[in-house]
Amino acid sequence: MWQLQQPGPAAFDRMSVPAPTAEDLGEDEVLLRFACGAICGSDIPKFLGHLDPDNPYTGMPGVPLHELVARVEASTSARFAPGDRVVGIVARSRGLAEYVVNPARFVHRLDDRLSDVEATVVQPVSTVLSAFGNVGDVAGRSVAVLGLGPLGILFAQIAKARGARHVTGVDRVDRSDVGAAFGIDEVVTGEVRAWASSLSEDERPELVIDAIGHRQEIVADAVTAAGFGGEILVFGLPEDHYVFPMRTFFRKSLTLWAGATQDWERYLAEAERHVLAHEVLRTGYITEVYPVADAAEAYRRYATPAPGRLKIALVP
Repeated sequence: MWQLQQPGPAAFDRMSVPAPTAEDLGEDEVLLRFACGAICGSDIPKFLGHLDPDNPYTGMPGVPLHELVARVEASTSARFAPGDRVVGIVARSRGLAEYVVNPARFVHRLDDRLSDVEATVVQPVSTVLSAFGNVGDVAGRSVAVLGLGPLGILFAQIAKARGARHVTGVDRVDRSDVGAAFGIDEVVTGEVRAWASSLSEDERPELVIDAIGHRQEIVADAVTAAGFGGEILVFGLPEDHYVFPMRTFFRKSLTLWAGATQDWERYLAEAERHVLAHEVLRTGYITEVYPVADAAEAYRRYATPAPGRLKIALVP
């Protein structure tokens, strides 16, 4: 089978290696054949050669790709049978391979209404739905999304779909071309800190979502921006321990939420229904598709945000 492996940062070698078989499956596992994958922002540090202490897989075979649509070739799970088409997350980000053995609890059976490329949207949507499960009802509330990359755009779209009164999106990249389509009432092009510091008391959002991650300054800016009694949802991955503006957080009586998806079976199913119900996620979210042979170029482009560029998918 084919498998990609990085010889060093920002490059891939295509390898030919023995394929796993049904005999390699443990309890409640599936053997998956690659149909389509999508790049996530959390893949980029690994692609660039950085070691994530929580996911120390940089440079390993098949890494980094965890968003996958695939065909089940063999199964020891009662939930799946050979021929099923599934979407989900690949354990240890080993998805850049023709075949992979994966826990069955990480995938969801798809029906035929989504193409393989469209179906890749289900996995990131599932993580956003899971994150929203932590916060209160957003209906009638003002929401600000910090970072309008592919995941920030999903937070905005889902907040609006759930009845948010006003959605603001902030990014250094101009997203005015897609803002309205994804439910954003106000697109702010500029630095998060400058925006947060400029708000009057009646302009402060009730919910602030950090969809950028990687920097403690973003969380501090979210605290600055949030209105009294508001909530902050940290979704962007942290790189390390953060220094936190506890005094301001305390005085504003804020609530902080964070956490990774745990119940994949529930949220992947909900996400498929959400994608089917919202055409923009099927037609406007995946903006570029590359063959696996051009994976390095696809990752390099994904690492460079630009107007008109959202999610990038990979096909065999």
